[in-house]
Amino acid sequence: MTTNPAVSVAVADRRPLPHLLVFPFPAQGHLLPLLHLSTHLATRFAFSITVIITPKNLPLIQPFLSSSSQIHPLVLPLPPSSSLPSGAEHIRTLPDGTPSAALIHALSSLRPSILRWAKSQSNPPSALISDFFLGWCVNLAADLQISHVSFFPVSALLAAILHPLFLSLPPPSSTPVSVSPSLPSFPFPHLPSVFRRYVPGNPDWDFTRESFLSNSISSAAIFDTFDFFDSHYLSHLRSSSYASGRLFAVGPIPRAVPESDNSNIFPYLDSCPPNSVVYICFGSQFTTGPALAAAISAGLESSGVRFVWAVGTAAPEEFNGKGKVVKGWVPQRAVLEHVAVAAFVTHCGWNSVLEGLVAGVLLLAWPMEADQFVNAKLLVEDAGVAVRICEGGPGKLPDATELGRLIGEAVEEGSWPALRLKAAEMARKAKEAVAEGGSSFLAVEEMVKLLKQATTED
Repeated sequence: MTTNPAVSVAVADRRPLPHLLVFPFPAQGHLLPLLHLSTHLATRFAFSITVIITPKNLPLIQPFLSSSSQIHPLVLPLPPSSSLPSGAEHIRTLPDGTPSAALIHALSSLRPSILRWAKSQSNPPSALISDFFLGWCVNLAADLQISHVSFFPVSALLAAILHPLFLSLPPPSSTPVSVSPSLPSFPFPHLPSVFRRYVPGNPDWDFTRESFLSNSISSAAIFDTFDFFDSHYLSHLRSSSYASGRLFAVGPIPRAVPESDNSNIFPYLDSCPPNSVVYICFGSQFTTGPALAAAISAGLESSGVRFVWAVGTAAPEEFNGKGKVVKGWVPQRAVLEHVAVAAFVTHCGWNSVLEGLVAGVLLLAWPMEADQFVNAKLLVEDAGVAVRICEGGPGKLPDATELGRLIGEAVEEGSWPALRLKAAEMARKAKEAVAEGGSSFLAVEEMVKLLKQATTED
């Protein structure tokens, strides 16, 4: 996606740009995709973007603010909340035992400040795009008398099951839970954790339940997915008139700003033969405890393969000279697309899923929590591009010997040929989707028409 000359023309003519208000949920896997999309809307389609952000999260969006003069922050202090300690403004800063529902509810207290800000604008926003964790923004948009669009940095399958789950509230069960004959069933422990943790009668959770349900009455919904991969579940949502049936699958959303790299990974990868390295990462929010770290270490040593392991906690620096342990941020997309990387041991977080699909590497699925079991089902059973090697959960640890065998097999030439062919096909389809004339490229253009129509009707 490139800069559109219409931006400079509009500025030169002093015409106000169509104005979008964007409200991301403060978690890396939610905030970054929406900011990448917003930046493309600013640079390619001549939108002015205002991003609602709290003070402690402002540094997270600074690279996007620097990338375009059409993107501006609306920095609003988070009012005190009885459910949140002072300074807890991001999902990573929530104390143990504090649910995401507390943060979702607390963010709704910004509503009066947003309304006051909007009334003061000479060029007020004509549409509000908010993360699907902030479905309560449907009512905020109604107060502003503008369109609301829900943003889903998740699979259409997750949206398709989450809505009926919050509607019907099925109790814990020893048998698989089914919400529709046209949707897969799941063991109760594999249902999205944001649903399983729901506590009836708790003010934060009751608010959050209604917030999720409100997404269904948005003017439209944007999904960071692509038709070839998620078509059945997109069709299911459209047929049920979710968000008026106006669903735009625009993924995998291209990066609008480059990844930073302070990891010194690439000299190591450059020294490795092609298709010889396994990359292991369980996401930015997962903490690898000592027992799990020891089990993974033993499995890697047993396999004898080269690896890059991204961890958030202390771990041995090296195993038999074969691997590299990296603490902190990793430029994951670039790592996965390196010629040396053959396979990806992934927790199946949605951003990791998309990056793995684009890279075309073999995916070794190890779901832990959140929506990851749903995503693993999509990868393993629907798309056939992944192998499930383990799963997380209380007290669950892999057998080191079996883990080592599977990791070793992942770099063997000729192993899992059918999966590798499907992974290569999926990579082609993902890239075709965002290329000119592709399904996601065209969906973005249709979405822009809707957003600009909201401007002309304002």
